[in-house]
Amino acid sequence: MDSQLRELIDHTRFHQGVVRAAAALLPADDAVLDAVIAETVAQGDQLGFIVITTAALDAGRRVDAAHLVGGTALAADTSRLGCFAWKMEGDVPAALMDAMMGVTMPREMDAAALFIVALWCRERRGGALPEGFAAEARQQARVKDMRKEPKAFLQGVALLTQDEGFFTVLYGEGWREKAEAVKPIVESFIQTCQKFYEGSPMDLVIAEPLRVLANGRTMRRSVEKISRNDPCHCGSKQKYKRCCFEKDQERLHLSSEVAGKTNAELRAEPEAGLTEPRLLKMPPFELVHLDPLKVPETLRRCYLKQVTGYMILDRSVEYLEVMEWNEDRKIEWVFVLFFIEMKQKKELAERMVALHTRYEPIEDLRYGIRLLLARDEPKEELTVLNEAALYIFREKDAEKLLKVANGILCSRHAALGILLSQRLITTLPIKEANSLLGQLLEARDKLNLTPDDPFADVLEKRLAEETHDEGKDATELRSARKRMEAKAEEVRQLKEEIERQRRALKSREKQQAAETPATTNGKVDEADVQEMRIKLSQLKATLHERAEERTGLRRALEKAHEDLQNLRHAAPANTAPAHDAAQEDEAEHYLPEQPAGNQPLRLVEFPAKFREALEDFPRHVARAALAMIGRLAGGEPAAFVGVVQLKAVHGVLRQRIGSEHRLLFRLHADRVQVLDLICRRDLDKRIKTLRFGG
Repeated sequence: MDSQLRELIDHTRFHQGVVRAAAALLPADDAVLDAVIAETVAQGDQLGFIVITTAALDAGRRVDAAHLVGGTALAADTSRLGCFAWKMEGDVPAALMDAMMGVTMPREMDAAALFIVALWCRERRGGALPEGFAAEARQQARVKDMRKEPKAFLQGVALLTQDEGFFTVLYGEGWREKAEAVKPIVESFIQTCQKFYEGSPMDLVIAEPLRVLANGRTMRRSVEKISRNDPCHCGSKQKYKRCCFEKDQERLHLSSEVAGKTNAELRAEPEAGLTEPRLLKMPPFELVHLDPLKVPETLRRCYLKQVTGYMILDRSVEYLEVMEWNEDRKIEWVFVLFFIEMKQKKELAERMVALHTRYEPIEDLRYGIRLLLARDEPKEELTVLNEAALYIFREKDAEKLLKVANGILCSRHAALGILLSQRLITTLPIKEANSLLGQLLEARDKLNLTPDDPFADVLEKRLAEETHDEGKDATELRSARKRMEAKAEEVRQLKEEIERQRRALKSREKQQAAETPATTNGKVDEADVQEMRIKLSQLKATLHERAEERTGLRRALEKAHEDLQNLRHAAPANTAPAHDAAQEDEAEHYLPEQPAGNQPLRLVEFPAKFREALEDFPRHVARAALAMIGRLAGGEPAAFVGVVQLKAVHGVLRQRIGSEHRLLFRLHADRVQVLDLICRRDLDKRIKTLRFGG
C-alpha cells in the first residue's frame, strides 16, 4: 500500500473527507488496486478495507467479489456489506457463501449475507441459488432466541426464495398464517434494503468526524492527561496549550482500548496490554493476527478456545505446533481435532497427525479423521469404512460409538453415516441416542432430505418404554408423551397421504402421456394434473411443518424423561414409586427382548367381536392400538421395539399401548394374529386363560 494512503488511514478519523482523500491516492491500475484491497483483507485491517473499498466503488472502479470471502466480516455493517456486494464484479453469491462457511461471524452478518445472496440471485440470476444455500439457510433458521435483525433478514430470505421447507423451519407451527401476517412488513424491508444497496457507499459514511472520543466501546487515553497551562511533555518548556496540545487532541481521537496506544499502533502490536476481557471481545479478523508466543501463558488456553470457536483452525494448528508438547497440549490437540473433523479440513488433519507423532504415537485416532485422511484414496477409504462398521458391532462404550457415527456423518459419506446412526439409535443410551438423532437430522438437511427420520419413531418408543409414567411425579412426562404420540400419528398419516397422492399423480401423468391430442381434452387434464401437483406440494410443506414440531416435542419429552429420572434417583429408597413393584412383577412374565430384524408385510387377523371390545376402552387407547397393529403388519422397525414374548404361552407376544394397556398377538409368516387388548392389571388373568386355550 502507498505510504501516503497508509498514513491517511492510520492517522485520521473516518468520515467522507478521508474517503475522498483516499480516492485521490488510489492506484490507477485496477490490478494494483485489487492487490491493495487484498492486502487490507489479509491484514484484518477493517478501517483500511472500508475506506479503500468505499472510495473505489464510489469512483466506479472495478472491485472483485472475491474480496468478500475475507471482507464480509470486515464490513462491520449489514447495509455496507449489501452496498459493497451490489457493486462488485464476479460471483458475488459464491463469495458470500464461502464467507459464511469460513470464520464464524455475528448472527446478523450471516443472516444479511444469506439475504443479499437471495436478493442478488432474484435480481440478476433468475432466482437460481448457489449450491448449499438451502442447507445453510435452514441451519441459521434453527437458532434459538434469535434477535430482531437476523430474524428480519431470514424472513426476507423466506419470501424471496419461497422455500416451503425453510418457511417451516423459520416460523414453525402455522407458518402459512404467520408468514402471511408479516408479508407486507417483509416486502417493505426488502425494498428498503435494495434501495440502500443500489445507492452510493458514500451515503453510509458520516459527513464530519465524530466529536466524541469513543462510541459503544471501551477506550483508554493514548496520551497522558495534562493541564493546558502545565509545561509541555515534549520538553520545550512552553505551556502545553501552545505546544503539543492540538497534535495530542488528534492522537486522542485515535485512542484504542489499551492505554498509550492508538488503533494503528495496536494493530501493529495486538498483543500489547492483552487481557482476558479484551481477548473474549476480539473479532476474528483481529484475533487471527495475535502471535501465540506473545500471548501471556495465563491467556493461552482462552486464546485457543477463541480461535477454534471462530473456526480459524489454521491458527489453532499453528498454536499447537509452536507450543511445548505436554499434557495440556494433548488435551488441546483432541479439542482442536474435533473441529477439524467437523469442518473436513484434510490438510490441517495431516498437520495435526504429524504433530502428535513427532512426540509420541497416536493410540486411538478417531475414525472420522482416518476417513478424512483417506478421502482421496478410494481403496483406503473403503477399508476405514469397513473397520468403522466392525468397530460399531464390537464396541459397547456409548461415547466412543457416538464419535464414530459423528465422524461419518461429517464426511462426504453422510448418507452412509445416516444408515449407521439409525442402527445406533436403537442401542445407545437415551441421552446419546437423542444427541445422535440431532446430528443425523442436520446431515439430512445438508443432503436436502426431508427433515424427519423414520428412526425418530424408535427413539420415541424407547423414551416411552424406559421410564414408567405412573404416579404423581410423572405428570409432565405423561403430558409430553401424549403430545408426542399425537404428533407422531399426524406425521405418519401425512406420509401415507403424500404417498397416495404421489401414486395418483404418477398414474395421471402416465395416462396423459398415453393419450393422443385427438382423443383428449388437454386443458382439463392439464388443470387436473396441475391441481394434483399443487396439493402434493402443500402436503410436503405441511409434513415439513409437522416434522419440525415433532422435533421440538421430542426434546420436551426427553427433558421430561431426564427430569423424572433425576427426581427418582434423588428420592430416598423408601419413597420409591409404588408402581415399581408392579412393573417388576409384570416383567417376570416375559422373556428378554430379542432383535426383531427385517419384518415382512403381513395381513391382520382380528378375533371375533374385537370391534365391540374396542368400545370398552378410551378412544385414544383404541386409536393407538389400531395404529400399532397397522405398523406391526407393515413391518415398521419402530413398532417392534419393546415387543417381548410371554414365558408361559409359547408364541404369544406383547406390545405396550401407552402405560396402562397391553396388546397380545402372534406373528405368522403371512399375518399378524391379534389375540386381545387388555388393561395391564388383567395380564395375570389373561395369561391363565391363554395357557388353557382361551
